[in-house]
Amino acid sequence: MIIKVQRLYIVEFFKVLFILTIGMSILFGILGLSEKLAEFSQYDPSIIQLAQYAAASIPRYVLYFLPMGALLSSLFVFSLAIKRREIVAIKTSGGKMKKMLAPFIVIGLLLTISGFVLGEFIVPVTAFMVRDVAGEITGKGSNKTALFKEGALYMRGKDGAIVKIALYLPEQNLSKGISIFKYSNGVMTERIDAETAIWEGTAWRLKNISSYGLADGKYSVMEEMIYDGIESANIFREDVLKVEEMTILELITYKNRLSDAGFKNAKLSVDVSSRLSYPIINLFMLLLGISLSVGGEQKGLEKIFRTKMQGAHSHVGMLSAGLGLVISVAYWLGYSFSLSLGYSGAVPPIVAPWIIPVLFSLLTTYLYINIPE
Repeated sequence: MIIKVQRLYIVEFFKVLFILTIGMSILFGILGLSEKLAEFSQYDPSIIQLAQYAAASIPRYVLYFLPMGALLSSLFVFSLAIKRREIVAIKTSGGKMKKMLAPFIVIGLLLTISGFVLGEFIVPVTAFMVRDVAGEITGKGSNKTALFKEGALYMRGKDGAIVKIALYLPEQNLSKGISIFKYSNGVMTERIDAETAIWEGTAWRLKNISSYGLADGKYSVMEEMIYDGIESANIFREDVLKVEEMTILELITYKNRLSDAGFKNAKLSVDVSSRLSYPIINLFMLLLGISLSVGGEQKGLEKIFRTKMQGAHSHVGMLSAGLGLVISVAYWLGYSFSLSLGYSGAVPPIVAPWIIPVLFSLLTTYLYINIPE
C-alpha cells in the first residue's frame, strides 16, 4: 500500500512541478521577448529569430523557478493529501511517515544535481545564444572581432596582425599581457609584447614594450608606443562573456587571473560561490513544503486546512500557492540582500551566498525531523 501511495504522490508532484516550472519559464521568456520588441522591431526581425530568442531564455528561467516550483508542488500535493485525510489513513494503518517520504529526499537530491547541471552546462550556452540572436537581429553580432576565453581575448587586428590579450578588464578599458604577431605573405615577421595597454579614445597606448624582428633579428625595448592596429575597446567589449555565460571553472580561472594581476573582484567571488549554493536549496525547498504540510498537526497548519478548506480542492491549491509564494518571496529577498552584502564587502564574498540557504536548510531540517509519525 505504501509503495502505491508513494508512486501516486511522486507522479502528482512531477506533474505539478512540470506545469509550474515550465509554464512560468515560458511565460517569462515571452515577457522578456515583449520587453525587447520595441528595440527589435526597427530591424524587422523574422518570426524564427524572435522564437529563438524567447526559447533560448527559457532554461535560465527554469533554473530560477525550480526551487519555487519544488516548494509549491510539495505544498500542493501534500496539502491535498491532508484535505483528503490520506495522511491520517496512512498513520492509522501503521505506516511510518519518514519511510513514506524517503523517496522525496532522493527526488530533492536529483533536483539539486539537475539544477547544478542546468546552471553549468545548459544556461551558459543558452545565455550566449540569447545575446547572439539579439546581435543577429540588431546587426551588432554579425562581425565578431574577438574571441573571449577565461579572461583572455584573441582577435585579428585592423592591420591583419593576430593579437592576444592575456587579461582584459572592460570596466577600466585596460589590457594586460598583450602579444601582437605581425605577418607578411603568410610568414610571421615581427612580435610585439607589451605589459599593459590603455584605450585613449582613438588608439591603444602600449607600455613596457619588447619588439622582436624575426626577419632581421632585431630586438628593441620601448617604454610606450601608440598602436592603432587593434580595434576600439567599444567594439570588442561586446565579445566579452558575461558571468551567466561562463561555467564555474571559467569563472574561477578568470578570478584567479584577476587576482594574479593584482585586481580583487568581490562580485566575481560572490558569483562563483552562488553557483554552488543556489542549486542546494532545491532539496530543502521540497522538504520544506512537505514539512509545512504533513507536519501541520503540531504547528497549527493542518487545523487551518481542515477548518478553512471544507469546499473544493482548489481552495487547498490556493492557500498552498499563497503560502509558497510568501516563502519564495521571503527567500528571494533574503538571498538578494545577502548577495548585495557580499558585493559590497560587508560580508566575506564566499560566505554571502550561503547565509540564506543555510538558514532555510536548518529550518527545513528541524521541521522535517519533527514531522509526527
